[in-house]
Amino acid sequence: MPYIKQLDSLRGIAVLLVVLSHWVPTPVSQTGAFIGVNTFFVLSGFLISNILFQNKIETETAGYDKLPVVKNFFFRRVLRIFPIYFLVVITLGILGENNIPGIKTELIYLLTFTTNFHFHYLKYFGVYTAHLWSLAVEEQFYLVWPWLLLFLQRKYIPVAILLFILTGCISQLFIQDSFDYLATYTCLDAFGLGALLSWVYTYQLQSLHRFFRILTYIILANIAIIVLWLSGLLPVTLPTRTIVSLFALWIITYVIYNSYRNKKLRFAFLLNNRKLIAVGKISYGIYLYHFYIPLLASPYLKHLQFLVPNFLKPYTIILYAIGIFSGLIVFSWLSWRFVELPILRLKSYFNYQTPKPSPEKSAYTA
Repeated sequence: MPYIKQLDSLRGIAVLLVVLSHWVPTPVSQTGAFIGVNTFFVLSGFLISNILFQNKIETETAGYDKLPVVKNFFFRRVLRIFPIYFLVVITLGILGENNIPGIKTELIYLLTFTTNFHFHYLKYFGVYTAHLWSLAVEEQFYLVWPWLLLFLQRKYIPVAILLFILTGCISQLFIQDSFDYLATYTCLDAFGLGALLSWVYTYQLQSLHRFFRILTYIILANIAIIVLWLSGLLPVTLPTRTIVSLFALWIITYVIYNSYRNKKLRFAFLLNNRKLIAVGKISYGIYLYHFYIPLLASPYLKHLQFLVPNFLKPYTIILYAIGIFSGLIVFSWLSWRFVELPILRLKSYFNYQTPKPSPEKSAYTA
């Protein structure tokens, strides 16, 4: 699949919504965080499934063994996710309970990517680790999904995707509080919807237009349902994550469909914005570090307020926010340039393009 820069724009928008929700916690911004996180889930479902589908086709066509693909998939995910994640987690552990309240109990869950279960069970969020639950969900998804897509017969894959979507959707109808959304099974619809788009893109490309049109009708129905629900005329529990994920899927499908047709995008000023694309490229670092940059930068920025001219004093809070955000971008870029990128180059040792023939194939050709 060719690189589509607009998907990085969507990543950029998603991560900025999350940052805003944690820096300016209001009901509106919290909704933005929910949208941002689920957009990441749908994108992951699409992109990861696309990688796996392409390798499934190549291995089955050539008669290669699929286990090396699984191995390379896991190694490549480790190279992408682990380095700066464990850099953050180990640093928090070293700082200890006195500086990071709750880290003594949380550390084992952080190290095993099970933080979401911990928070879900105890009904609380870590003071400095609340945002890491979504990375735990992502890793749990990665552990299961390659085996299903690679080893299931092609005709059963749509069934597996549908089961993922239905599991996530139905489980949300029994949610009692916001912590229930941390359970992995309530997130499966977002990943499944992304995987559904990947299935269409890989195996039914000629139907992409029809898929987008049907999705548009579903979105219009969603809007009507939301209006009725907000007005009190529909007093039922809604699968909120499914609804949000459908909107994310619609936008992603729009980008993919128009990219495939080489058509100009609406809102191109936003989706083709170079700064937003750049933010999307370093979005993983932004997501990881945004909890901590204000803590690191605040003491220095407070001293700088004495240097602000009197006519700018009323805007000190704005200047402070600009300084914190600039620090986050710079720190995340440095992390990308000098930590993440050099490690990502090691992916060349785990290419998908060189699988070994399976024993069955070797015996047959012999």
